[in-house]
Amino acid sequence: MSVAVPAATESLVAEAVGMDSGGQRLLQPTSITVRPGELVALIGPSGSGKTTLLKALAGVSDPTTGRVVLGEDNVSARSTDIGYLPVGDTVHPQLTVREALEYTAELRLPTDLGRDGRRARVQETMEELRLVDRAGTRVGDLSNGERKRAACAVELIGRPAVLLLDEPASGLDPGLERRLMTMLRGVADQGRGVVVVTHATSSLALCDTVAVMGPGGYLRVAGPPGEVAAHFGVSAFDQIYDALADEPPPAVPDELPELPYAPPREATYVVGAFGRQAAVLTSRYARCLLREGRTLRVLLLQAPVIALCIGFVLPRNVLSGGALASFYGVLLSFLLVTGAVWLGTTSACREIVKERVILEREAAAGVRLDAYLVAKVTVLFALTFVQVAMLVAVTVALQPLNAEPDVYLKVGAICVLSAWTSVGVALVLSARARTADQASSAVPLLLLPQLLFAGAIIPTSVMPFPIQVLSQLTYSRWAVVGNGNAIGLDQTLSGDVSSVAGYERAFFAQPPSVAAAALLLFLALSIVAVGFSVNRRISEA
Repeated sequence: MSVAVPAATESLVAEAVGMDSGGQRLLQPTSITVRPGELVALIGPSGSGKTTLLKALAGVSDPTTGRVVLGEDNVSARSTDIGYLPVGDTVHPQLTVREALEYTAELRLPTDLGRDGRRARVQETMEELRLVDRAGTRVGDLSNGERKRAACAVELIGRPAVLLLDEPASGLDPGLERRLMTMLRGVADQGRGVVVVTHATSSLALCDTVAVMGPGGYLRVAGPPGEVAAHFGVSAFDQIYDALADEPPPAVPDELPELPYAPPREATYVVGAFGRQAAVLTSRYARCLLREGRTLRVLLLQAPVIALCIGFVLPRNVLSGGALASFYGVLLSFLLVTGAVWLGTTSACREIVKERVILEREAAAGVRLDAYLVAKVTVLFALTFVQVAMLVAVTVALQPLNAEPDVYLKVGAICVLSAWTSVGVALVLSARARTADQASSAVPLLLLPQLLFAGAIIPTSVMPFPIQVLSQLTYSRWAVVGNGNAIGLDQTLSGDVSSVAGYERAFFAQPPSVAAAALLLFLALSIVAVGFSVNRRISEA
């Protein structure tokens, strides 16, 4: 069933667009026009500037020279009218096709469209891309070709005037590549401009225009497929790559034409959308996490496993009395904090980097970064609260604190704040890492300072002065102090233990309220750092 969609009426025009990075020219001044109803293919060898040009056309990157306009407007002001599909997975694999489109509709479509209007748009988009029979299938269970169509559907949900795709045929066999290009031909025939970066040449005859990029970021030629092949004197498009090596690059004019001033790129948000976006993103993230059954089970089960290890490794009822009760009290406080720090760090260290492509795309489409971070923090805080609750409950069941109920609550609260602070620090790592594996491999670098400088393995009294200062800046140190004070170590720490182990009562003098305030400060600083890191990552994309 074909679905009629409103035809675009404006052309996407790049005028003398050039791009520099790190003192290197990635894209020479390039001019190209994409008209409504046109299917344009960008081809050329790797490193020839295809993706760089596509990002400029999408408004994702600001050009060093020239400008890109949609109609009369700078493209950066028309992000909702541009569909951009970068390399990589841009749809959460845990969601069904319908769920993914519904969440996208909630985030990108205006509120006055209403729920019924958004659902109708989702249905129309699935019909347009022939995904109705796969609506209830999780994206991760689709074939490669179907996943590409689902990703296209996400971009078409807002009925953009132009659709830009970066190597959508990557990894597809020739048959699926042909089907994908045929689908894009149909999208263009609906009245949209479509630009596709591709290395596949077997379906270029379906295009209205083929633009050939050469080494050094030069646009060599752009025109109808037959004229482009004739320009290079070849009978097959794949022979163009060999012909490029023999053709000298075109000359770049010394002076570029003066163009009207293009204002700096600004994110385009739906007015008053923070609360709505935060709620939608939180719901989506929670659903994705719950669908990751194996990962979620591991995250939850490790809490009681750690607690059992803590409970059984120490002698029974270590706080019930005896000469070493206060010594074991220090260890128990430290082990609880260590478990909480581990749970928070491992739960969050991959949570931004693993969906970096999705984040970059949605940020360009107007999704607020603050709403995104609120969603992440809300779900991760809930997860780590449950983890720490199990950690503390099982541990104190095996090693009773022999204290009033409020002591248990204080210890639990300190451990929860330790885990939440670890979530914030791990999210900073996740925002700065380039791959999920890189983030995971860097976890020991986060954990070791928390273990070594907490003041339990090595008492602060015997540390060199610079290390003592560093210990003050370690949040686990404040958590150990808070737990120790809660269980009374500032009163019960014996002189014999102090003389042998080096622990001092004064170390545990700060009450849990002070420790909690310090942890909240560390948490606030880490959340601010996450925001800066995510924003920087987006600007570098």
